[in-house]
Amino acid sequence: MPDSGTFDHGGGSWPTLQGTIRRGMRVIGPDGAVIGIVSALEGDELVLEGGSHDFVAVSQIDGISDDAVILADRGDATFGLGAQP
Repeated sequence: MPDSGTFDHGGGSWPTLQGTIRRGMRVIGPDGAVIGIVSALEGDELVLEGGSHDFVAVSQIDGISDDAVILADRGDATFGLGAQP
């Protein structure tokens, strides 16, 4: 992972272990549907706009392409429902 010296403090891109995430990238769920557009990275969560989700955890990222963040299938039927463990 790049050192913090290469981090875009202006908020336009964020280096992660999976690759660089940029504002405006589509976020694609495991079913192939776009669930939102990257607005920001706050802590360990991608903040989304214009979609069905407000945020997703960085740990849910399966890969990053040139223009999209692809989420992994967690195999959890309660994903996104705020279920208690």
